Amino acid sequence: MKLLSKIRNSKNLGERDAARSAGIARATLRSLEAEPRSSRPDILDQVLHLYSRQAILALVPIEPAASEQSIVAISIAVVNQGFESWKIYLMDFVDEFRRSLDARLVLLPPVKALDPRLRALMASTTAALCAESGIDVPEWARPSYFLDEPWFLSGMESLKAMAIIESPVEFRRNNIFVHDNFLQRA
Repeated sequence: MKLLSKIRNSKNLGERDAARSAGIARATLRSLEAEPRSSRPDILDQVLHLYSRQAILALVPIEPAASEQSIVAISIAVVNQGFESWKIYLMDFVDEFRRSLDARLVLLPPVKALDPRLRALMASTTAALCAESGIDVPEWARPSYFLDEPWFLSGMESLKAMAIIESPVEFRRNNIFVHDNFLQRA
């Protein structure tokens, strides 16, 4: 049984009632439930609205994602390798995201076992990269991960004022302060 059929059944809707409520023919509903990707977007939206759902379009590369570079994968690696390893893993993620523009890399959030500062940093980085590339920010990266104490990534007292001025909003909203070149690579 396909997903849309399961959703319809969970709402206790028969084919006839669902088709009538969506303003489409039963044959169209059957076709949509069998293969949603082959349906017209407006018809899919009508049916999904009836089911209290929405379709989110994601433009992803045809080739498989570099899943070892995804946010969830790098967060696991950092938990296993230790706090200081974030610099390598996060910047490798930045490179892969910019190279591929693959929304699948940010689909899942960092693991809960990750230090809260790094969860906030990964959410901020994801939001900044998505804004830069025009990709929708994933749900998990939208809420604030505001840290109790400000975190200045440079660690140098003399650079704090500059970091406050230069930090992109995606970082400032989580009480993280970076320089404007933080996401730049040589």
